[in-house]
Amino acid sequence: ILHFISQTPPNINTNKIKKYCRYKCLDYIKKPIWKYPPKNMPSNQFGVLDVETYLDRNTKISKVYAIGFATLLEQDKINTFFLSDLFPSLNSNYLIINCINCILIPKYHNYIFYIHNMGHFDIVFIYKALKEYNLKYGSDYYKMDCIFRDNTILKLTVKIKDKNNKYIKITFVDSYNILSHSLHKLSKDFRINTVKAHFPYDFVNQYTLLYNGITPDISFYPDLSLEDYKLHHLKSNWDLKEECQKYIESDIKCLLEILEKFNYSLFVDHNIQMCEGLTISRLALNKFLFNYLKDFKLPLLNNFEHYNFIYFGYYGGRTEVFRPYGNNLNYYDVNSLYPYAALRPMPGCEVNYLESFTEEGLKLDELFGFFQAEVETLPSNQYIGLLPVKTSAGLIFPNGRFSGIWSSEELKFAKSKGYKVKVIKGYNFNKVENVFKEYVQDLYNKKLHSSGSEKAVNKSLLNNLLGRYGLNIIKPKTKSVNSDKLDYIISTREVISLEEVTKNDFLVSYNPIIKENICFEHGLDYIKVLNNERNFNLDKQLDFYQDVSIAVSAMVTSYARIIMNEIIIFILEKGGKIYYMDTDSIVTDLDFSKILKDLVGKELGKFKIEYKIKEGYFISNKTYCLVLEDGSTVIKAKGVNKNSLTVNDFKDMLLETKNIPALRRTSTKNWSEGYVNIEDKEILLSPTAYTKRQKIFNEKGIWIDTSSLYFNNLDKNLVVKDY
Repeated sequence: ILHFISQTPPNINTNKIKKYCRYKCLDYIKKPIWKYPPKNMPSNQFGVLDVETYLDRNTKISKVYAIGFATLLEQDKINTFFLSDLFPSLNSNYLIINCINCILIPKYHNYIFYIHNMGHFDIVFIYKALKEYNLKYGSDYYKMDCIFRDNTILKLTVKIKDKNNKYIKITFVDSYNILSHSLHKLSKDFRINTVKAHFPYDFVNQYTLLYNGITPDISFYPDLSLEDYKLHHLKSNWDLKEECQKYIESDIKCLLEILEKFNYSLFVDHNIQMCEGLTISRLALNKFLFNYLKDFKLPLLNNFEHYNFIYFGYYGGRTEVFRPYGNNLNYYDVNSLYPYAALRPMPGCEVNYLESFTEEGLKLDELFGFFQAEVETLPSNQYIGLLPVKTSAGLIFPNGRFSGIWSSEELKFAKSKGYKVKVIKGYNFNKVENVFKEYVQDLYNKKLHSSGSEKAVNKSLLNNLLGRYGLNIIKPKTKSVNSDKLDYIISTREVISLEEVTKNDFLVSYNPIIKENICFEHGLDYIKVLNNERNFNLDKQLDFYQDVSIAVSAMVTSYARIIMNEIIIFILEKGGKIYYMDTDSIVTDLDFSKILKDLVGKELGKFKIEYKIKEGYFISNKTYCLVLEDGSTVIKAKGVNKNSLTVNDFKDMLLETKNIPALRRTSTKNWSEGYVNIEDKEILLSPTAYTKRQKIFNEKGIWIDTSSLYFNNLDKNLVVKDY
C-alpha cells in the first residue's frame, strides 16, 4: 500500500531536466494478530508419519510396502500397516488408504502430521492414492487442499465428513522445512535416545515381502562393519516384516522425540508455537514480529515497481575458486555472517525515487538504497572484482565497464577502492538503526552458551530470519483443476509448477496476475480477459504478503559481500593468497591469529578456524578435497555421493585434466503414476566446468591461478580478456 505524499518539481537548467525526484511514504510491516488466542502451553496436537517403499522388479516403479504413524499424546502406540497383510493383491494404494482412514477419526481432528522430506517423496504416493480413490468411486470423498511450489507439496490438508455431516480434518506438512537435516544428524543434535535402526532397503521387493530365513548378506547393509553385522544382525530366523516393523517404529519414535524437544524449546525459550509455521524462516519471523519488532518500521514493499527494481539488485553470496591447489592452508568461517551484517542500518519507509539526467549522475555519498549505475573497474587490479553481476555462468565479480543495480553501500565500497561510479537512478531510503540488534544478539548469545537441542534451535532461528523478507510479494495460488481450467490458466498466467495426477486432474501452482504477453501468445484479448475475471470473480483478489521486504534481504546480503570483500583485500595486502571462498568462508595461506588476533574469536562476526589443511584441491564451486593435518580428508561435491570420490580423483582432475566418474543420487518423481524412484546414477565430474573466473595455466598446461573475467559494458555478454 503506497501513500502518495508529494512530488518535487524537476530541476531544470537551460531548458534541460537535470534531476527528477518523487517522494513516497511506504506502509510498514506490522505485528500480526493471531487468529486464535495464544496458548499457555506448547501445542500437543501433532504426530508423525513414515512411508517405506520397494522397487518393483517388473515395472521398475517404487511402491509402498509399509506405512505407520504415531501422535505425541500416544507415543507408545505406533500404528503400522504392511503390504504383506494384503497378500496376494499387493495394492499399495489400499495400504495407504487403510492408514489414512485410521487417522481421519474424531480424536485426530485438526492434528498436524509431520513427514520428514515429505515434499520430495512420501506425499507423492499419498496424494495419488487419495485421488485414485476419489476417481474410482466418482466422488470427492477425500477433500484436499494443498500448497504446491516447484513440483513439491509443502502442505496437504485432507478432510472427510462424519456421520453427523461435520468435517474431520488432518494436515500433512514436511518436517524437513523446519529441521533441514537428516534424521541421523538431528538425533545427534537433539540427543535423542532412540537409535535409528539399520535395514536392508535393497533386499525388499515383491518376492521377498514374506521372507523368513537367514539375515540378508552384509552387502545390503553398506553402513555396517562386518563385526557389527555378525554381532547384532546375523541370525537364522530373520523375518522381513518383523525387522521392517522395528525399523519404521524407530524412525517414527526418533522424529517424534525430535519434534517434541523442538516444540518444547520453541515455546519455553522463544514463546512461539511450532505448529504455526510451515518453515523455520516463518517461525523465526513469528518470533521477531511478536517480540522484537516493537516500534521499528520496515518498509512493506508490495508495489511491483519497487519490488522489480530492487530484485535486480538482490544477489547471493560469493562462491569462487581462486587457486586450485595449495598446502598448509587455513579454512575460516565467519560466525553468523548474515546476522552480523544485519546489525547495520536498514531501509526505512520514507523513500525518494531519484533520477539524474546529467553526466555526473547522482551524488553517491548522499544516498542510501538501491540504484542503477554505470561502473568502470580499476585497471591496475585485474585480480579481484568487487561488484556482483548475474550471468549465464552464474554470479561473477568481473572487471570491465558495465551497468547494473546495486545497493548504495556496495557502490560506495567499490568507489573507495578506485572504481568509477556514475549513479543514474534509484530508490533512496531513510536509515533505520538497530532493527535486528536485539534479536541477533539475544539468539547468538543463547547459541553460544547452549548445547544439544537448545543450541540447534537457537542456531536455526538466528540464521533463518533474514532471507524470509526476500519472498515474492504475491502469494502463488495452488489448485487441482481439470484440463479445461488448466488450459485457461496456462493461457493467461505464469505457471510455477504443474503436474498431471490423473488423466483429467492436474495440480498447478501459478502467479494469479493476468499477464498481457501470455494472453497475446495464446491469441486472447487481454482486456476481455480482465473484464471476464472481474465479472465472474474467478480469482477473487490478489493475496499479497504483508510481512516481506526485499529491500531488507538485499541490503543484508550486500553488507555481507562487503564484509567478505574487505577480508579478501586484507589478505592480499598482507601478501597472502586466497584459494577458495563460499559465502561466509574463505581458504587462505595466512594465519589470522598471527597477523591480527582480533579477527579470530567466538564473538559474532569474527572468524573461527574450521580446518587446518595440509593439502587442498579446489576444482569448482562446492567441489573440493581437503587433506587435513591430522590425516583425515574432507570431500565436498555438490549433488554427488562424496564416498564415490577419492583424493586421487581430485589430483587426476587437476593434474591430468581427467573427467572423473562419480555417483549422484537422483529422484524421479511421477505424479500421474504416483511414485518416486530414487537411484544412484553415474555422472562425470569435469575439471573444466568452472567458468566464473579466468583460469591461468603454467608452462605445462596445468591450472595454477585465476583472474577476474572481463565484462563488457551494458552488453551483458561474457567476454574473456587476456591480460
